[in-house]
Amino acid sequence: MATNETLRSAKRELRAAVAKRLDALDTESVREQSRVVLSLLTSLPEYRQAQRISIYLSMPTGEVDTTAIVQDAFGQGKRVFIPFTHKAMPAPTQGEDQKPSVMDMVSLDSPEDYQGLKRNSWGIPTPTKKSLETRENCIDELRAGKAGLDLIVMPGVAFDGGGRRLGHGKGYYDYFLRRYSEEAGGKVPFTGPYNQVIKFQDNTEISEFIVGVALKDQFLDPPANVPVGDKDWPLDVIIVGDGSVVRR
Repeated sequence: MATNETLRSAKRELRAAVAKRLDALDTESVREQSRVVLSLLTSLPEYRQAQRISIYLSMPTGEVDTTAIVQDAFGQGKRVFIPFTHKAMPAPTQGEDQKPSVMDMVSLDSPEDYQGLKRNSWGIPTPTKKSLETRENCIDELRAGKAGLDLIVMPGVAFDGGGRRLGHGKGYYDYFLRRYSEEAGGKVPFTGPYNQVIKFQDNTEISEFIVGVALKDQFLDPPANVPVGDKDWPLDVIIVGDGSVVRR
């Protein structure tokens, strides 16, 4: 098994390599690939069944644009949650897992609410701290015994056919999923009401569902793979801008 420093070095090298690919992408390519991803995602039975979904809000460049996904989710009457990153409160019992900042998923109330968000330093539409007073927090709801998330749409820097994902290095999503799993009794987002499993017409069951969306330039062709550690969460499905749907 790779040492921590070896793993960190491998991840840094892959981020740099993918960044070069993305720098060469033109706007029209990203736009077309984002349209392909939207079509494939919205055709998935897991997406159609989901009522409460988390969707990352995209940067202006270098990743799948999720604007149309947010619009479709509202059009389908789904409850939408988006990431909000903030300074963590001290929690001595968490030991080395304690993070200086953490990500929560908070409610996005309407298309108009989305249009009113201001962009942060990364160019990502972000809710204000003041608005959190009226937004639902999915982990707070879990603690209160209410519904969790059905499905998460996750970003990343690189992905591979084994469902592995490389993030930007802050560990926000991996740490969020660990916190979520603890509050949900070991489960992660799944399609169906909280603490239940949904059964489709063909009698297949889905107990959890996490979707990564990738530009084709972010997806590694075999035998290349994403270096991961024991705290890196795998994805159930990766949808790629070249029209591929890769299930783990």
